[in-house]
Amino acid sequence: MVAPSTQVNLAKFTSLSQATVSGIVQELQRNGVVVVDGNDSERGKKISLTSVRGVAIGVEVSYDTITVAARRVDGPRVEVDRSSRGAEHGSQAWIRECVQLIKDVVRRTGLDETDVVSIGLGIPAAVEPRTGTISQVAWALDWEQGMDPAARLQEHFPDVPVIMDNEANLAAYGEYLYGAGRGTETMLFVKSSTSVSAGLIISGLIYRGRHGLASEIGHLVMDPQGVVCQCGNRGCLETVVGGARLVEQVRRAYIGYRVDLPTSLANVVERAKSGDLLCRRVLQDAGRGIGVALARTCNLLNPEKVFIGGELGRAADLLIEPAVQTMRLHSLGGMFNYVAPMSVEASELGLQAGAQGALAFALNVDHVQPS
Repeated sequence: MVAPSTQVNLAKFTSLSQATVSGIVQELQRNGVVVVDGNDSERGKKISLTSVRGVAIGVEVSYDTITVAARRVDGPRVEVDRSSRGAEHGSQAWIRECVQLIKDVVRRTGLDETDVVSIGLGIPAAVEPRTGTISQVAWALDWEQGMDPAARLQEHFPDVPVIMDNEANLAAYGEYLYGAGRGTETMLFVKSSTSVSAGLIISGLIYRGRHGLASEIGHLVMDPQGVVCQCGNRGCLETVVGGARLVEQVRRAYIGYRVDLPTSLANVVERAKSGDLLCRRVLQDAGRGIGVALARTCNLLNPEKVFIGGELGRAADLLIEPAVQTMRLHSLGGMFNYVAPMSVEASELGLQAGAQGALAFALNVDHVQPS
């Protein structure tokens, strides 16, 4: 069970005013969701959940993976599972895999699928913030422009609200709520795996831009005459440090010398962490490329913190130093030299950031639309 808390602590955690929290608590008390210990002063009263049955779900769909997180609403423990059948396997396959993962993870909480109360869904596409529909999707996927992944998932969980957003936005939200981003005013979360994307949090809110296309750092043009990107442009950051490109570099260098060539970015990261000098060099160079893109981005946004997540986040010890060195060369001096300088850190939540952010975001009542 979740330990009782005071109204003061709830106000601090949610960044809401004491009056707002008081009103919410009173409504929840009338509905039998919480009980209030009346022995203390008004603000110091202990507030605790009654016996509430339900489980919240968070889903992150990436190109090559699906991560599902589940948490009972009456407890803090989060159950997580992962599959290697992501969006690149086709919409029918990932929906089917996602539904099965949700059912499996929910059972590990001691409940079943009929107890699911909300589903947050992070997808590798831009989501229009006003309509909740896809505004742009990578041509590399088989998703049609009018596809509604939330509705497709909801077919398997009738009457359960499915709240959808971009995967990097929800990863940033997860890091802000539960990871090293707690308490930051502005933070940028860079998710670098097969693709490269980012999410921006300003005063606790996700900044999406007019059409949900904000923070697409992976499509900053690094070389106008560079390799053609799947978005249709040339020389995007994703063509320089995307997972496929990094794997290609290692394989090309080793052809004729080794037969056990890496097949995924995860393989490259593991080899680098085990001391493979070629893989380490490829990842360090990727850090420099990310550093150039971050210098441009931070000159515009001046965030308090930048987090490196996704598969490359597992090799943050190799990436961050060259990234910061490059940023110092190309960003305004005050970023690092002023009082309380900007920091670049590894994600604390790692590969679970997106699913945990999706879980929390869907539980935010302000975003649940009536069916």
